[in-house]
This record gives sequence, structure tokens and C-alpha cells, in this order.
Amino acid sequence: MIEIKNITRDLGGFVMNQVSFKIKKGSVVAFVGDNGAGKTTTIKALFGELKLEHGEILMDGKNIFEEENLQRIAFFPDSNSVPLNMKVKDYVSYVCAVNGMSKSDSKDAADKIFKMLSLEPYINKKIKSLSAGWKKRAIMASVLVRTPDYIIFDEPTANVDVEAKLSFMNILHELSKIGVTILITSHVLEELQEVANYVVFIRDGEIILEKDFNNQTESIATLYKQVMAEKDNKEKLLKEIYNPNEGKVI
Repeated sequence: MIEIKNITRDLGGFVMNQVSFKIKKGSVVAFVGDNGAGKTTTIKALFGELKLEHGEILMDGKNIFEEENLQRIAFFPDSNSVPLNMKVKDYVSYVCAVNGMSKSDSKDAADKIFKMLSLEPYINKKIKSLSAGWKKRAIMASVLVRTPDYIIFDEPTANVDVEAKLSFMNILHELSKIGVTILITSHVLEELQEVANYVVFIRDGEIILEKDFNNQTESIATLYKQVMAEKDNKEKLLKEIYNPNEGKVI
């Protein structure tokens, strides 16, 4: 289990205010919030890219930044954050080497991953030459080849076509079935609804909801509307715009 405990950081105009929540082993956590709410900032803190003023992040009770813990967690980055001039197979080999995998183990694992993701025709192509969907598959290969216990996905299906999204969601389902722990952010609530069993809502740098979630009987969209209702009342404002004299005595 990963525990994010009271992490705080003033970023000048935006404050992470004692953010605390758990990523339970084997769960699929939907991490939900508006743009600028603090999702990506929290993920940066998870990987040590953000220096904290207060708080700590633990994995199974130990500092997450200990080497053996970092090797158990992987990040699915944005397509523009990977070396686009590298060939797919070279990029995956590089990731294996950085993580201390032997050449023989790397090749065996990569071959299986390429086959699973139907990437075999593309492994000698540079990542930049691939479509958005195939770039995502190449990145997925670099993540899965390590067989991490925890995977963090930040908007993984952004800018891809329907087929690529369906393939990606199938992979998430399979990862969940075999016990891989997942945290995923997305503005497409239908995708989160399909896979999540735990939800964490963040707003303006503060956690406002954290709970177990049954995606068969509960709705993320409904929960989100309930929690965010106090933020504003757009329906009321819209009615006032269209009917400015409603309720007034003339």
C-alpha cells in the first residue's frame, strides 16, 4: 500500500494543502479533479519531482524513495515526455537497462510484450513516426516490461482513437485481474467508471473525498456532482441569465 500523508507545498499562487490518501494494494484508484486541482502535482510528488515542505509518502510503511520501492512503481508518461527519436525496441531496451534487467531477461520480456500489444511490425520504427495510439502502446510496452506492482497513469487515453482506447481499457482490466495496483487520472469519467474500485477527489490542492467505490452500483459522475455542488450553481446562474426578471415584482 502507498500512503500519501499530509503532503504540503506552496507553489506560489497554488497550495498543496496537507494532501492525504491511500492507494490500497490491488485497487484501481480513480484520481479525479478539475484542471489545476493538483492531480499532476501530486503525481510529481509521488516520484520525487516535487520537494515537499511537510508530509511523507510511504510504501508498505517505508519511505517510497528507497531504491527497492521505486523499482516497484512505474509511471505512464505523456507521449511527448519520451525520447521520440528512439526506435520502439531501443526505448524498451533502455528502460530495461535503467532498471537493472539483464539483456536476456529484457529480450524475453520485450518479445512477449510486443506480441501482446501487436507492436511487432513497429519495433524498428522511431516513436515519433507512430500515430498517437501506437505511441501509447509503445509507452505501455516500456511500462509493462518491468512488471511493476504499481502503475500511475496520467490521462493515458488523451488524443487517441476509439480502437486504441478500447485496447487500453482491456489492458487495464487485465492488469487489475492479476493484482496490479493502479492510480489513473482522466477527464473521461466513463472510463474511470468502468475500472475503478476506489475514488479520490481533489479540488484546489485539497482532498475532498476518498472512499471505496462499487462501479456496479455507484456513479462517479453522480458523486462528483454531489461533492462539487458547493463550488457553484451553474444551473441557477444560467436561469438568471435567460430569465433575469423571474421572481421579480414588476
